[in-house]
Amino acid sequence: MTSTSGRSRDRRDNGLSADVFLPVADVDADLSPLLLDALGRARIAAYAEPEAAALDRMFVAADDRGDARTIIAAASRAAGSGTPIPVPESLGGRDTEAEFQKLVGDWHVDTVAAIRSAEKDLNREDSDWRSRIDARPTSDDDEDHYIPPPPPPLPRLSGLAIWAIVILAMSVVVLGFGDRFGLDGNLTILLGVGGLLVSAGMLVMRLREHPRDDEDDDGAML
Repeated sequence: MTSTSGRSRDRRDNGLSADVFLPVADVDADLSPLLLDALGRARIAAYAEPEAAALDRMFVAADDRGDARTIIAAASRAAGSGTPIPVPESLGGRDTEAEFQKLVGDWHVDTVAAIRSAEKDLNREDSDWRSRIDARPTSDDDEDHYIPPPPPPLPRLSGLAIWAIVILAMSVVVLGFGDRFGLDGNLTILLGVGGLLVSAGMLVMRLREHPRDDEDDDGAML
């Protein structure tokens, strides 16, 4: 047994440590060394402090309190000493079991009521936001927005323009694939280039049908 520094001079322990100690019994002061030794052999941390003139209060590790009671009672009987006086499970003069039950009884949460209250708060916030959105002034941007008129229909092609396009297409085909039709190279060039010139002339003649009016000139005419 060793004396613990920083504590009471008369305090004795069995050299083992624990996180929490609880009082277990009041024993004869002369029996304390024997009991501490017995508890140490059982690997139960314990210490004794003077309680009265001839009594020591035995403290043991909280997790081993039940085994400690048994060992203290058996060692006391073996030593021929009086029966140890049990110390009630208390903390600062209070019954820990009763205090625990009181705390558990007071700690309750009405889950259904809490959920309903949260739903009401969410619905109220949603209603507030909707009222703010509905109360916003309407903008006249949609009414003042410019909508362009539909595009004019495509002009109808005249017969001369249609023939010019056909000759142009045939000229391109002759230039590109004349040899496949068995045409001579010179003839291919002659027909292709001639067709291109003829189609271009026909399109130019088509433009001349609409003389330019200098008085009402509003842009280039295609």
